[in-house]
Amino acid sequence: MQQTTTDPRKEAIRLTSLWQKHGPNTYPVDLDALVHGAILTSGFSDQLVIDRQHFDSFEGSLVRTNGTRKWTMLLNSRITHGRRRRFTFAHELGHFMCHRELRSKFEDSEDSLNDFRDEIETEANIFASWLLMPANLLRTEFQGITWETETLRAIGNRFECSLQASALRYVELCSKPVAFVVSRDGMIIWAAKSKSAPYMNSYCFGDELPAGSHALASYQSGDEDTQRKAVDPVWNDTRHAFESQYFDTSGRGYQYTCIEFQ
Repeated sequence: MQQTTTDPRKEAIRLTSLWQKHGPNTYPVDLDALVHGAILTSGFSDQLVIDRQHFDSFEGSLVRTNGTRKWTMLLNSRITHGRRRRFTFAHELGHFMCHRELRSKFEDSEDSLNDFRDEIETEANIFASWLLMPANLLRTEFQGITWETETLRAIGNRFECSLQASALRYVELCSKPVAFVVSRDGMIIWAAKSKSAPYMNSYCFGDELPAGSHALASYQSGDEDTQRKAVDPVWNDTRHAFESQYFDTSGRGYQYTCIEFQ
């Protein structure tokens, strides 16, 4: 396991505390204003420059100038989707806050930003989701709600975050037995579940969506019905569950499944 210099959760909490106590404390958080107040004008040990240009090969990058403590964050201005731009910004900021002692360069494509199997990229994603969606607000505003795709979209709209980031953050904080599965072509890419969720028969990368699940039926039929539906114990051997689906509209072929166990 690679050793990081700082914990992504602690760093996100530290910046959130600065924003809420000394900044305007408005959400969605203004990342440019946060970086300016917390890093650029605060005597921070390393320098950071934000540069937005058109790039063909990556979504975002963080590069250190040789022999210095000056870093440049490169953000691809070709990205037209506002939520993707925000998450990429927060992700690269996560590399700066947590990983700058490990490498002198980070470069992230759309695939690496969605890679929750790589430790370094996962930590940057955790930092981004914690920074963009603080626990105190998420718990207050979405406590006790039903876990389904409409909830997922509501969280994304509130904090201007991607569905995957919104799901990861909600599942991490939720006390109910819930899970979130990302699949493509009937195969699981990654999944997350709350601490109270049971063992899942299909959960790891490469697992097939379980027979009898609404997720598999939706994939096979092409039915993009997002309605919440009850399913038999197929995700777990004994627990019934409710499922709802959402299909990615960007052409990448992702299918998102929200699961709440009974």
